[in-house]
Amino acid sequence: MINFRYHMVSLAAVFLALAVGAVFGTTAANGVASDALSDSVSAAHKSNRQLRQTANEFQEEAGRKDDYINETAPALLRGTLTGRRIVVLTTPSGREHADGVIEKLGLAGAAVTGPVEMRGTFFDPRNNLDLLALTRTVSTDTLPANADAVETAGALLATVLLSPDPPGAPTGDRRSAVLSGYARAGYLTAPERLDGPADAALLVTGAPYVEQGSAERNAAILTMAVQLGATGRTVVAGTGAGDGSVIGAVRGDDALAARLSTVDGVAGVQGQVVTALALVERVVADRVGRYGTAAGADALTPQRR
Repeated sequence: MINFRYHMVSLAAVFLALAVGAVFGTTAANGVASDALSDSVSAAHKSNRQLRQTANEFQEEAGRKDDYINETAPALLRGTLTGRRIVVLTTPSGREHADGVIEKLGLAGAAVTGPVEMRGTFFDPRNNLDLLALTRTVSTDTLPANADAVETAGALLATVLLSPDPPGAPTGDRRSAVLSGYARAGYLTAPERLDGPADAALLVTGAPYVEQGSAERNAAILTMAVQLGATGRTVVAGTGAGDGSVIGAVRGDDALAARLSTVDGVAGVQGQVVTALALVERVVADRVGRYGTAAGADALTPQRR
C-alpha cells in the first residue's frame, strides 16, 4: 500500500521537475529573445548609418547649390540697382539674416543705408507711452494722432528714411536727428552712413514672437511694415509665412499684399538673392509680388520682363 511518505516524495519530484523545466524553458526563451534583440539593434545601427550618410549627402548637395547661387548671383544682379538707395531695417529676429541680403544688394550696385536695427524695446507694448512721448519730441512732423506708439514712430521713421527732405532743410540733418534720438533712448541702432532719401525700404524679419505678449509684438512689427509701405516702395523679407509672422499677415490681407512685396526664405542664399530681385522689381518696374516657397507665394522668384 502506498503510504503518506510516498505521496510526499512523489509531489516533491513533480514540483522539482516543473521548476527544472521552467528554468531550462526560460533560458531557452531568453536565448531566442536575446538573439532577436541583438539582430534588431544591429539593423537599427545599420539604418542609422544609412540615414546619416543620406543626411550628409543632402547637406553637401545643399552646400553645392548655395555655392552655385553665390557664383551666379553677380551675373544675375550686377548693375540692376546702380544709383539706387536702399534702406535696410531689421527686427531682432531678422538681424542675423540682413548681412547676406546687404551683400547681394551691393552686387546689384545699390547704395545701402543700414542696417537700422530695430530693438525689441521698440515693439514692446510696455514702452508705448515712453516711445510715443519721445516721438513727439524728436520731430514736428504731422504724425498719426492716436495712442499707438509704433504706428506713430513708424510713420516718422518711414517719412525721414523714404521721403525727400523739406525745402531748405540741410540734407540729412533731420534724418540723423530722428535716428539718433531713438538710438540714444535704446529703441534702435542708428547706422553710421545715412544716405537718403531711399528709393525703397527693406524690412528683414525672422521667426515671430511666441512668448507671453507675442500677439502684440508681432502686430507691432506688422504696423512698422505698413507704415513703410504707406510711405514708399517696400519689400518685407522673412523666414516663413506661418502664424504670427509678418509675411503671413501681409499675404493674408489683399490690400497689404497689393502694396508690400514679400519674400520668404531669407535665411538662405537663394532667399537673399530673391529679396534683391524683388527690390529690383519694386524700384525699377514698380511691381509688387509674393515670392518664395511658403504659403501664399505666387512664384519662387520675380520674372524678368
